[in-house]
Order: sequence, then structure tokens, then C-alpha cells
Amino acid sequence: MARFSASRQRAQRWIDERAAAFDRTPAADAIMSGIDKATEHRWEAAVERAAALPGAVRPQKVKALTDGFARELATVGAATGAAAASPVVGTGATLLAATAELAWFTARSGDLILTMAALHGRTAPSLDERRAWVLAVLIFGSSAREGFSSTAKQLGLELDQPNQRLPLGTLRAINGLLGNKLLRRYGTRRGAIAIGTALPLGIGAAIGGTANYSAVRALARNADRFFSRLPYSTIETTAVETGPTGTTGTTGTRSPGADRR
Repeated sequence: MARFSASRQRAQRWIDERAAAFDRTPAADAIMSGIDKATEHRWEAAVERAAALPGAVRPQKVKALTDGFARELATVGAATGAAAASPVVGTGATLLAATAELAWFTARSGDLILTMAALHGRTAPSLDERRAWVLAVLIFGSSAREGFSSTAKQLGLELDQPNQRLPLGTLRAINGLLGNKLLRRYGTRRGAIAIGTALPLGIGAAIGGTANYSAVRALARNADRFFSRLPYSTIETTAVETGPTGTTGTTGTRSPGADRR
């Protein structure tokens, strides 16, 4: 037991030393790159993936989606850990590998969240909605709905009524606030795992595989819960823009369906 405790302490020191050298700017860029990749370019793939899942009812499809992503990300996480643990890999290369893993895992997490949205019938959301969904689930986890509503409340909007409309401008402001929280909440947690994946002697491979497997299963549960009851029913698409020739406005409503590109 004492030997195990000492090994654990050495492993934690190893992670802490590299975390101290971890440049947060590339980490933040990597995370946002992953989110952008998923939300801007992969919605159609998410819809197709949802339609192709086996199962007669949604819970069966959710299980198939969760199992498939968990296996994939666990396998890749273990392989990443094994490669990064090579004796010739130094601290700089370790941090580069951690940053790359962060971007990749975030993008695949976005794919999972968006596929879950499609399973719940959110068939054509705007880019702003897709971004909000991914940010909320990554940042707040099992309390994504409550966290989203709390963020809206900071902007003066109470999302506490049935059939609540969410103004498009407020949605974009929510995304801005969530973006500010992303590195502190999600980035810190995921960055530590990414660095731990590079631990030597096979430990990193075990961490990478196990951590990714557990993280994906939790992510799927959290996304399923979030989309079971979104904190709003429709997007109020009223928009006011001021340009060189004056002010123009458009008014309308849209459910979490109609696409706007």
C-alpha cells in the first residue's frame, strides 16, 4: 500500500510539473478549434450518424451511440498514451501531444453531443444553437440545463416558463459568457487528463483509455439529459443591425429546428 501511494505521488508530481509548463493559450485555441470543427462542419454527419444507429426506440439508439464512442475514444486514448510515453519524448513533445489530444477529444465530444441532439429530434439547429449546446454540456456536465439557465439569468432572462422563447441576441451573448468559462471549467479538467495520458511505463496508456471511456459515458448521459428537456422551446429571431445606411430589423420565431447559416 505504501509503495502504491509513493508511485501515485510520483505520478502526480510528473503531471504537475508538465501542467505548470502547459501554455494555456494553445490549449484554449485547441479546445475552440475542436468546438468549431464540430459545430461548423459536422452537423450533417451527426444527423446521418443518428439515423444509422441500431435500435427500435431512442434508449436503444442512445446506448449504441454511447458504446460506440466509448470504445473508439478509449482505444485512441490508450494508443496516444502509449506513443507519448516513449523514452525519447521530452516535456515539449509531451505538451504538444497533450494539446493535440485536447483538440481531437473536444471535436469528438462535440460530435457525440450533436448526434444526441439529432436523436432527440433537433433536426436543423442554427450554428449559434449548436455552439451553445456543446459549450453547455462540456462546461456544466450533468447540470447543463441549470447552468445554461443560470447564464441566461446573468443577462436578465429567466428561463423558468414552459414554451419559453430565447432571443437570438441573448443566445449569442450566452455563448460569449460560456466561452469565457470554457478553459477554466472544461479545459482545466480535460488538460490534466491529456497530460496524464503521457505518463511513462504504460501508466499513461491506462489513464488515456480509462479516462476517455469514463468521460464519454458521462458525456452521453449528460447530453441525453440536456436534450430531454431544453431550457427553451423556440428562438426569437428578432435581430437589429446597424450598418452604414442605417438600422434594419427582422422579426420572427424559430423552434430548435430551422437552420440558419
